[in-house]
Amino acid sequence: MKIKAMKCLVIGYGSIGRRHESVLLEMGEETAVVSKHARNLSCAVFSTLPEALRTFDPNYIVVANRTSEHLEALEGIQASGFRGTCLVEKPLFEQLPDVGTTYDFEIRVGYVLRFHPLIQQAVEILQGKQLLSIHAYVGQYLPDWRPDTDYRQCYSASKEQGGGALRDLSHELDYLALLAGKWNRVSALGGHVSELDIETDDVYGLLMETQRCPVVLCQLNYLDHNVRRDCTIQYEGGTLHLDFVANQLMHNTVGLKVELERNDSFTAMHMAALSGDPQDLCSFEEAVETLELIEAAEKASRESVWVCRKNQ
Repeated sequence: MKIKAMKCLVIGYGSIGRRHESVLLEMGEETAVVSKHARNLSCAVFSTLPEALRTFDPNYIVVANRTSEHLEALEGIQASGFRGTCLVEKPLFEQLPDVGTTYDFEIRVGYVLRFHPLIQQAVEILQGKQLLSIHAYVGQYLPDWRPDTDYRQCYSASKEQGGGALRDLSHELDYLALLAGKWNRVSALGGHVSELDIETDDVYGLLMETQRCPVVLCQLNYLDHNVRRDCTIQYEGGTLHLDFVANQLMHNTVGLKVELERNDSFTAMHMAALSGDPQDLCSFEEAVETLELIEAAEKASRESVWVCRKNQ
């Protein structure tokens, strides 16, 4: 039985910030929001981060503002003396900082697909198996993402705010590392190829070799008018197919349908973060490695070269 609610602070109140706030409230946590624009909420709202940290004194912080603002938010949290757990929405930063920074609090990154039952099943099935090839795909037409919003005005369309398919859809890069190990080398093609009125990349295709798998392909795009998110894994002795839209796993000829409500994975992620032992979440170091892969893919596409991971 739950004894006491945690004090949870959500920084940012765009679509993802609203979702985090809603989930935490449903979990029964005492929740507040940092936003200059939110009005008439059922929880406390602070217009600035220093005011929220000083007045609300949270145990747990969710950084859900624009990607380009994550670094500034973490610096503000560090300066406040906070010593709890902080969950940063993906990707961790817009780009890797020039100078490494250490923090005196626990940082985890919100790659929520780690908590999807299909990924958890795949991790279990593939344990100890020899992987042969993986093909991951995610695509959805950007104007359909948020029907009540002009897609040209959202952060996905803005380079300055850290948008673009490669960063926006980097859940795939995270779970591929979870399943197949760190990337060893990558080649890529990508950029802005469609008539979408955005300044960011709308498609990327990556070909990788990883620690556990010799052939990994991954495509991420803002173009697919039929929402699709799936992954096919060939291993010595079998085939595994994950369909995240249908919530179905096919292991060779045997199918498994999972029941999943919209916020179940988010709830599981927050429960892990609040447990005091958030090891199942993406670590700061793992998120930095994903950013290194993103920047390597951009370099590979720009220069038509293979890029090898440093310190492999």
